[in-house]
Amino acid sequence: MKSELLYLNGVFLPMAEGRISVEDRGFQLGDGVYEVVKILKGGLVWLEDHLDRLHYSLRQIGLEQALEGYPLEDVLPELVRRSSVRQGWLYVQVTRGVAPRDFALPSLARPTVLAYARSRRPPTKAQIMAGIALYPVVDIRWARCDIKSTNLLATVLAKEEARRAGADEALFVGPQGEVREGGSSNVFAVIGGVLTTPPPGPHVLAGVTRRHVLEIARRAGYLVEERSFTLQELLDACATDCEVFVASTMRDIMPVVRVGETVVAAGRPGQVTLHLLDLLRREQSLAVRERV
Repeated sequence: MKSELLYLNGVFLPMAEGRISVEDRGFQLGDGVYEVVKILKGGLVWLEDHLDRLHYSLRQIGLEQALEGYPLEDVLPELVRRSSVRQGWLYVQVTRGVAPRDFALPSLARPTVLAYARSRRPPTKAQIMAGIALYPVVDIRWARCDIKSTNLLATVLAKEEARRAGADEALFVGPQGEVREGGSSNVFAVIGGVLTTPPPGPHVLAGVTRRHVLEIARRAGYLVEERSFTLQELLDACATDCEVFVASTMRDIMPVVRVGETVVAAGRPGQVTLHLLDLLRREQSLAVRERV
């Protein structure tokens, strides 16, 4: 059986041989950022977009020089090739590195850069048609969700709360009842015939898949609006002809058939949702062919 491959600080090695110091700030303080990139037919989907967001996150935490000497635009495709992963995801993480534990930022620490690829099948047609349930939770995360930080404990707890409630994904709701995003996804709704999604900002990650969904929807002629809406507005719309779906790197577009105890429309994926999913997957395939 072929060993999983790891890229760690400039070196390719078997995953089992990877070693990180106990004093790595990513381990002790969550002082780091990450990205997850979809692998399709052995290629990386929208790699440049993910690297742009990784650089954004690094700038926001004062690590803008962390990737000097690490040409990830070349390294990551090579990692996928060596790993022989055809379908799945690639994880890349950058931390501030190793230093004696202290809240003050170290002056000489060398960033830790790692990446690995994993196989994973996409949702099946049956899973897509069955849809998922969202469970609303109060958003207790920090106020910089635009940074893709490794500090994910609040999300872990929210997703576990959703799981225990029989749902598939958490739905973060702000103090004024405003819908923000899913635990690891962006949220969309077709309300009054308009594709609507909360705008990105400190409480909503600018999802890569989110952006492409909006671009595809506009090209397809759908009315699109980025605006805040409340959970109650969403629930009221669900009783009529509303559609709801989430978008993320690994799920692409996943229909939502229930929000809390409220069934979305008739409890089946909507036509807009399924059409956008088809268009999205076509664009992903084209993007991979162009790179390969």
